[in-house]
Amino acid sequence: MEHANPRKSGSIAFIGRHLLASAHQALTNTRQSVVAMLLGVADSTVLRRTEKYPEIMETLAASGVEDFVMRGEKKMPLETYRHLIWIQLEYSRLQLEMTKEKAPNCGNSFEA
Repeated sequence: MEHANPRKSGSIAFIGRHLLASAHQALTNTRQSVVAMLLGVADSTVLRRTEKYPEIMETLAASGVEDFVMRGEKKMPLETYRHLIWIQLEYSRLQLEMTKEKAPNCGNSFEA
């Protein structure tokens, strides 16, 4: 038994935890009573249903679901995100160079 290969992959477990955190965050952003009213159930039922989240999220991760998009959110491809970060870094580098050029003489150093 101790030499058996586990079927669970690390990436699926990671994605499952990410989905679980996203689902809990969505539930935290909305009051439990509002969710219960929309579902037509008692408030306590909402909390009881969240106990099944870990298994559900793991199943979704194994099925290929990687992320949720909540109302008002927009997900962008990783390449687009990397491109935007690269542009921001270049802009920051240029700003740093411009500030170094315009920096006044420090009070601790004296010109001879």
